[in-house]
Amino acid sequence: MSEKSSDEPIAVETGPTEEKSKETTIHIFPEWCKGCGICVAFCPKQVLVMGKDQKAHVAHPEKCIRCFLCARRCPDLAITVMESNGRREDDPDTGVRVEEEGDS
Repeated sequence: MSEKSSDEPIAVETGPTEEKSKETTIHIFPEWCKGCGICVAFCPKQVLVMGKDQKAHVAHPEKCIRCFLCARRCPDLAITVMESNGRREDDPDTGVRVEEEGDS
């Protein structure tokens, strides 16, 4: 059994939510997470929890409404919220958008 590198993101796919019709992938980079719990505290739907390793983990991905509070509040930029097709959705407050590979 091979061990997963700790610098690889934890990716969790969700199904369509009540509020949003697109599927979501939440990435948490455990090497970057210092375990401050800010993301857990700000999540309005309790999607994230602190694990036994004192790192943030996605516990209830189906509840994610893509409000981006976790990603915006993370002081270490350890969380990204993306559409399941690999494209980061526009943040409604900042308008930040990362293009898909191959987009020019």
